[in-house]
Amino acid sequence: MDWIEKIDKSELQYMVPALFVFFDDIETAASLLYREGMASPLASSEDKARAIERTKNELESRPPKKYWEAVKSEICTIICTDDEKYLKLRKQLMLEGEKGTKSIVAIISAFIGSVLGVEATLLTGFCAVSLYAILKVGKEAYCAVEHV
Repeated sequence: MDWIEKIDKSELQYMVPALFVFFDDIETAASLLYREGMASPLASSEDKARAIERTKNELESRPPKKYWEAVKSEICTIICTDDEKYLKLRKQLMLEGEKGTKSIVAIISAFIGSVLGVEATLLTGFCAVSLYAILKVGKEAYCAVEHV
């Protein structure tokens, strides 16, 4: 899987800024991406009621947590197995991995989105967080933990 080596960890952090703060806690970083997760830190000079309303709206605009769980499962299938469901994806990643981190994340998001029946843009952050976890601990360790 040469394409994994083409991923730039710092680019993933720029895609999901929570990874700068929660670089050792992937679940917490991901929780800032889904509806049932933590609210983004708030620094505001507006009145309290308006700030609370803005926070509620921001949370409601996020995808549900079930997408995070589904992406983790699908990434595990892609990385840790030879499941034929993702044979075409693996071939595409081998061919296009040279294009860089954003391209790799977009390709994976699109494929997983087609499997789950959702738009790739809803999954991009989750895919970036999962790939960051793989780079952080290594493929073998990631697969050992995720298959437990």
